Amino acid sequence: MGATATNQTDQESLRPYLRNFGSGCMSYSTLQDELRHFVLEGVGYVAYLPFKHLFWSRQGHRVVIGNPVCDPANYTQILSAFLADSKRVIFVHINAECGDALTSLGVQVNGFGIETDLPCSNFDLSGKKRAKLRQWRNKCEREGVTVFEKSITDFESHDTVKGLSQAWLEAKGTREYGILSRPFSYESEPDVRNFWASHNDKLIAMAVFDPIYRNNQVIGYYHNVDRILPEAPNGTGAFLIMEAMKQFEAEGKAFVSLGMSPLFMIQSRPGHNKNQKTQRILKYTYKELNFIYPFQGNASHKQKFAGNQTQVYIAATEGNTLWQVLILLKALGSLEINKDTLKIFGHIAKKSATLIRGNS
Repeated sequence: MGATATNQTDQESLRPYLRNFGSGCMSYSTLQDELRHFVLEGVGYVAYLPFKHLFWSRQGHRVVIGNPVCDPANYTQILSAFLADSKRVIFVHINAECGDALTSLGVQVNGFGIETDLPCSNFDLSGKKRAKLRQWRNKCEREGVTVFEKSITDFESHDTVKGLSQAWLEAKGTREYGILSRPFSYESEPDVRNFWASHNDKLIAMAVFDPIYRNNQVIGYYHNVDRILPEAPNGTGAFLIMEAMKQFEAEGKAFVSLGMSPLFMIQSRPGHNKNQKTQRILKYTYKELNFIYPFQGNASHKQKFAGNQTQVYIAATEGNTLWQVLILLKALGSLEINKDTLKIFGHIAKKSATLIRGNS
């Protein structure tokens, strides 16, 4: 079959592949406008972000988001064709099967964190493991928090929603990040679900769920976006998810993905050619460098849901060196040259020899 790489791809031509094979939590995010698509006709596509930078990547990289959108049996076929067309590629948030295919093609694959899935059926809050969820649910119910589903297009004005989003971003001290966290859209999107929480007739939180497909059916959802006012009752975000899951269960949906916890419980898969030094540095980063990103806080929050955990991976055609990881972070908009960056380099420089000698 012939392969074609295009700079612009009509989303409607990609949707049949997405609806049949978009079974990863990042699959729906592959339709973002910033991405380009390598299409193997009749098989599927690979979504990637073109990245070029005078310092970080003078010759340019392609940053692949998630697994190829195709039958997993065809991963090796489509990746082989894609790599023949692409010299410098970094893959992020891929699963074990995709990692196996890349390993067979001679590409290094490293663990990069875990993904957490919650079964919609019989999501039991009894016992110790979900005690915090039970506490949050009870608090929200006592305080009269109500959850409802409503399309963004059904709001007469977006001012309230924009105010909610802006208040959340200001409280978090952050900004909107795209690509791995698909930005919130003020337009209706196919199969995307929007849930809202209100308290005393005021909108206090929202959650967006992207569809996960298999065989032309929605089988689950990815909890992609949440926004919560600082004054909302503690646990409102989790309560929103649990209430949405009740609706999904009634519809026969299988699970909700909470997405990736970066650098948490990093493990390499037997048979993968990992970069040992990078693995140790990433583990050290999770433990010691939470001032650059709340790795432990992210993981701790998702652990409270006691879901099913699977390892996710990164890979790079030029080897999984720390430099390739930094290129990835820069391409995703997560790395700026500032005091924090210099702190990172300083920490790693001081610890490098110890990390290399230490145990994995």
